[in-house]
Amino acid sequence: MDDCLSVCNLLKAAAACCERQLNDSLSDLEISHCQATILLKLIEGPVSMSVLSKEMCCHKSNITQIVGGLEKKGFIERASLENDKRVTQLTLTTKGKNAALGLKGVLCGRATDCMGVFSASEKKTFALLLKKYIEKHRDPKAE
Repeated sequence: MDDCLSVCNLLKAAAACCERQLNDSLSDLEISHCQATILLKLIEGPVSMSVLSKEMCCHKSNITQIVGGLEKKGFIERASLENDKRVTQLTLTTKGKNAALGLKGVLCGRATDCMGVFSASEKKTFALLLKKYIEKHRDPKAE
């Protein structure tokens, strides 16, 4: 197999392993890793759906679906910006803030376990390489 194709396949498999492990850690909370990622991002303050789409490298329609699930659970609220009704901004509810604070510890613990196979130096290099890849190949339609 071509080296580049092999690396792409390995990257996909590694992402699937990581996603499965993170989802497993959240199963008791009945929330997905994608939903948890959004809640954790919203701890920092209100975020537009477009920004989430770009940062998560995820199509806007997928973000809409994930956000809909969080909204049904009472974790977030959507609102249009006063000065631009086309922009939908998301904020955490009190229930969402409480959930997000609990999620952070669960996810950090599982992520530490997942990445425990790497040394500190390897994790740093791996993160830099992944950021480089994402910046180059980010879906422009997600922006």
